[in-house]
Amino acid sequence: MPKRLFAVAVCIFIALAVVALRLGRENPAPEQPSEKLIAQPNEIAASAGAVYTTKFPDLQGNSQTLGQWDRKLLVLNFWATWCGPCKEEVPILVKLQAKFGNRGLQIVGIAADTSANVTNFAQTTAINYPLLMDEAGALQLSKRLGNRLGLLPHTVMFSPGGEIIYTKLGILSEAEFDHIITQNLPSKR
Repeated sequence: MPKRLFAVAVCIFIALAVVALRLGRENPAPEQPSEKLIAQPNEIAASAGAVYTTKFPDLQGNSQTLGQWDRKLLVLNFWATWCGPCKEEVPILVKLQAKFGNRGLQIVGIAADTSANVTNFAQTTAINYPLLMDEAGALQLSKRLGNRLGLLPHTVMFSPGGEIIYTKLGILSEAEFDHIITQNLPSKR
């Protein structure tokens, strides 16, 4: 009996993931979104201070605090190596970090995955932004930032100083990312 219950739970989880993926692809967000914040304010259970004090290990095992990027347009991309749509976004994120990094953008990939999987992926993929990981902690933070289903990919953007300006569950197109980033880059000093 427990095996059947587990099998049913796995099937339900897979069905929810497929539905979320299809919704993201069949109903893509407009190129120029009219809403700045996708998640409802009551779905966000983490303040900027709580997010900026959160620590995750990097590829070398060193603890990194998200607050080190508090003066940048910070894009947190929650992902995993086993998530196909997540891996589809990586080249887009690499391109955007190269294009806008010197203008105040910082993309940070937070993997809900094992250290070994992320390290192996990073060795075979040219990624120009920090990768942090914590299998349980990544999903926990993602849920606190409005991802109540715990699905991936999930992207959250913070203005310099910590205001959440955009969240999305599912893949973002390059054009959508580009528009949101150009509208929210820190002003030149």
